[in-house]
Amino acid sequence: MLLVALALVALALVGHAAFWVGLVNRWHATGFRRRVVKTVVLAFYAGLILLPPAVLWTLVDERSGFAAIWTGDLNWAKAYGAFCAAYGAMHIPLWGVQRWRMGRLPECVQLRQNRVVDVACQLGFEPACGLRTRLFCRVPGNQLWQLHVSEFDIALPRLSEPLQALSICHWSDLHFSGPIDRGYFREVVRLTNAMHVDLIALTGDVCDKAYCIPWVAELLGQAQARLGKFFVLGNHDLRTKDVVRLRAGLVEAGFSDVGGRQEAVDGGRILIAGNERPWFNAPQSAIDATFDPAEQQPLRILLSHTPDHLGWARAQRFDLMLAGHTHGGQIRFPWIGPVICPSWHGTKYAAGFFHEHPTVLHVSRGTASLMPLRILCPPEITKLVLRAESTAR
Repeated sequence: MLLVALALVALALVGHAAFWVGLVNRWHATGFRRRVVKTVVLAFYAGLILLPPAVLWTLVDERSGFAAIWTGDLNWAKAYGAFCAAYGAMHIPLWGVQRWRMGRLPECVQLRQNRVVDVACQLGFEPACGLRTRLFCRVPGNQLWQLHVSEFDIALPRLSEPLQALSICHWSDLHFSGPIDRGYFREVVRLTNAMHVDLIALTGDVCDKAYCIPWVAELLGQAQARLGKFFVLGNHDLRTKDVVRLRAGLVEAGFSDVGGRQEAVDGGRILIAGNERPWFNAPQSAIDATFDPAEQQPLRILLSHTPDHLGWARAQRFDLMLAGHTHGGQIRFPWIGPVICPSWHGTKYAAGFFHEHPTVLHVSRGTASLMPLRILCPPEITKLVLRAESTAR
């Protein structure tokens, strides 16, 4: 009986943690003001930490010990424990499926190459500013400077012959804020230019601090792409409290603003659109949703800061969607994977490639980060090469 009670307690603890962490992840995906989000998240963390001892204190008495779980009248602690055990029993297999999917590429995606660039070694110094960042750099296993430079082929059935081998470099979550020095981002731009891509897509969280806005034109203006550079903003860009100047800085750096709008590229062969909701309230209807499969339509690419717009992208029949925001979880645990992931879907779209017809989604782990700590989740810049489906096969 004791072993059964212990097993149920363990299952209930798993369910309890999954439930409250799930609330944290989904609340972070809302568009409420930062102060409201932080306040409610603190309440969720309080529930995560304080409820287990409160439940055990209520259920376990000095004389009968764990036997109190089975005896006596139903109370709130028993009801909550039963709920958590049931939630844990449901969540564990779902988590297992997500972990299995996270480790696999869809059939339409193929890895061409992946190399790790130690940016600190490349520069000859750690581009860390401030004592806090330098201390975090000393944490064992921190991969803050281990930038992954990857290239993938993506097979798209509607890709026309003139767009064969179209290449896109995906950046996300640069987080210009001061802890990471400009030398790091100069290396990012240098590596990107060495890719010789056709398009650069920047999917939000460019800048956190207003005093870093001048970095945008200085650094990102050096990036080169044959057909243009495009951006949407994310929730952290609101922290600058000067979004107008930030957008102007990105335009000065040669980027096209597609937040809440669309732009035709390459003579109309490509349609690039951006969705910045829920943080910016540009109407989604500003993006032309018309699609007639009987006619020759442009390749449709959506930039979104969050992967939560995948359902909307599928409804609008986008061929490719690029997103960030999640940082891949930023800290991943062995076997468990990511835990904290600000998305309505939890960790389901934490990072990587996903194919849900007709849309292929790439979620970046982020090119940098505000918190200078990355465990089993290195930063990345990714080159995507689009192929006709028959050619890829």
